[in-house]
Amino acid sequence: MQTTPARTAFSLTLVYLALVFIRPQEFLPALEGIPVLPAMMAITLFSWLLSKNKTIEIQQFYAVTLLFVFAVLSVALSGWIGGMAPAAGKLIPTYILFILIASTATTAERQRLLMWVFVGGAVMMAAHGVQQRFTGVGWTGEVPLMGRIRYIGIFNDPNDVGLVLVCALPMAFYLFSCYRSGPARLFFAIVIGTILYGVVLTNSRGTTLATALLAGLYLWRHQGVIKTVIFGAAVIPVILMMSTRIDTISASEESAHGRIEAWYEGFQMLKSSPLFGVGFDRFTEYNALTAHNSFVLALAELGVLGYTLWFSFLLSSAAMMLYLHKQHTSSRQPKREDWEELVAEYSYDAADDAVPPPDSEGSSETEKASMWKISQEDNTIADVLFFSFIGFSTTAFFLSRTYEVVLFILCAMAASHYLGVRMRTPELPAYGFFSRLGLWVTLSLISIIMLYIITKVLMLSA
Repeated sequence: MQTTPARTAFSLTLVYLALVFIRPQEFLPALEGIPVLPAMMAITLFSWLLSKNKTIEIQQFYAVTLLFVFAVLSVALSGWIGGMAPAAGKLIPTYILFILIASTATTAERQRLLMWVFVGGAVMMAAHGVQQRFTGVGWTGEVPLMGRIRYIGIFNDPNDVGLVLVCALPMAFYLFSCYRSGPARLFFAIVIGTILYGVVLTNSRGTTLATALLAGLYLWRHQGVIKTVIFGAAVIPVILMMSTRIDTISASEESAHGRIEAWYEGFQMLKSSPLFGVGFDRFTEYNALTAHNSFVLALAELGVLGYTLWFSFLLSSAAMMLYLHKQHTSSRQPKREDWEELVAEYSYDAADDAVPPPDSEGSSETEKASMWKISQEDNTIADVLFFSFIGFSTTAFFLSRTYEVVLFILCAMAASHYLGVRMRTPELPAYGFFSRLGLWVTLSLISIIMLYIITKVLMLSA
């Protein structure tokens, strides 16, 4: 298989992704009314279609297609056939971007370039926020919201800026580690500092909690439990102090109470249409306040079937990265960690007949580990993306970002990275989405039950 498919299409994808973050058409008068993003998307897609060596050999392509088709159909199933076209119009750009990234970013170098753009977008938003902090207005003309920084367009909410920043943090630290020269390290130290200051300026409780969780997980993964407790006791409280609103997290606090009520209403919508939900993007037709929880929003709008597709797609994308980490460390750590057992199940994809199942007779644990071992670089990139997924999931638990473009960028990077690792390590089995469907469905149902219990407990304590 080719390891560098669709070079031109990938380059154009980077430009499109930069425009998604920068959004010049929304603050430059010269570009007002010009469909910058649709035009760039059309050019990039046309280039991709002409590419002879594009690669889509991973089941996540089919999973995301099923998810988006179901989301559009959910509008019709809710009784509004005319709403299918607007729904498709909202989802198609994100779907195409997923395809473009997932099918072209199959090398470590391309993953780094995507991270450069992602981190660049985060630094730009943070710098825009710093300008707002000291001058009262950013270069786009946007002003803070109740003292909290924000950007424009789809990143107009301070929480959306925080989501981008927290997802970019693991990438920024990775890029810092990629360079050894003093000037380069100083540059990325400034980048990381700017992002962290941006987190402070968003004053977002969810973003602050996500940052603290990332710090804790990083310490646990690399320093062990004892050092995590020691360093965490000193570091994590400092991170929690980054938001002046963190001490207002309470079920009885006005903002939190409104969100909990929205979660409750989401479950009422689910009860009214348990299989298909009330339809994509229709939550606020039944409740004045949006769900403020990406999981509840998916459940209410898409029903149990659609939620299972969405949750399984998100979970499998993160699990692929965790699986790559297991493959890299299995030869050094014969005993699996408990959190690795989950993704180790069903590691053989029946569709990949060229690779024998891991439990085939005559193969020792050491032989299997060495047969599947991936490079340190591929393992590190998988770790970075996994941490970004943790950051997104934590923040999205308090936000209605079920269909957020940032999520599908991360999922696309994960899909393309796994595909690229298989190109470089042919012995590594395909990570089948459908061969693990029973696992995804089980975990989806468990998550629904947990969401319901959390909502009921919080409603009683409010």
